[in-house]
Amino acid sequence: MFNAPMSLSRADDLIKALDLPPRSTVVDLGCGDGTFLCRLAAQTSIAAVGIDNDDTLIRQARKQWTNRISASEVKFIDGDAAHYFTEMAPVDAIICIGAEFIFGGYRELLEGAVQRLNPNGRMLLGTLYWKQDPPADYLALMGGENPHVDLSTTVTATYETGFMPLAIHRSNADEWDAFESHHARKRYLSAVESGQPDMRERAWQWQSGYLKWGMSTMGFCFLILQKI
Repeated sequence: MFNAPMSLSRADDLIKALDLPPRSTVVDLGCGDGTFLCRLAAQTSIAAVGIDNDDTLIRQARKQWTNRISASEVKFIDGDAAHYFTEMAPVDAIICIGAEFIFGGYRELLEGAVQRLNPNGRMLLGTLYWKQDPPADYLALMGGENPHVDLSTTVTATYETGFMPLAIHRSNADEWDAFESHHARKRYLSAVESGQPDMRERAWQWQSGYLKWGMSTMGFCFLILQKI
């Protein structure tokens, strides 16, 4: 649902932990189809912008928000989140879940975010981390890149760049299984519909990699941060 290993109850817990005052200004960078931002805006009175460069997802986000009864004001933009980030005025809260690559990396996002938050501004950051060192075969399956670190180093970077880590939430096994199963299902059914066995094989390679290595190696955390 959220294109991350996040359950509905997890989303609601994060919204409570974010604890935004009424009429807070919020920007969701790489918002996807807007599901999390819409849920936040339905529960909290905010003035929000969600931005993503996938026009299909942005259309879905606008459709989700249409005709909702809420005190919030929400706008979705089809565009370059990195450019928007560079030019935007300071806001009360920033959301970025699994999209730090847009800004050049995890620390680059943190360094930019702390400059674009109002005093005592907050950030909800969702990112991958390693539970243990990943095997070389798993890295190869993921394209050979290794931009992630362990959880302690991941959290320490937030303090070093000017944030107080107010809360740390980790995705559990059920959330990971639901997330991976959702994507595997989409890939398998697309392979059947298109009649492309190579697509089916790629889906299986990724799924088998998750079963063999990912379950014990890859973690996902949600951090509630406040600007120092």
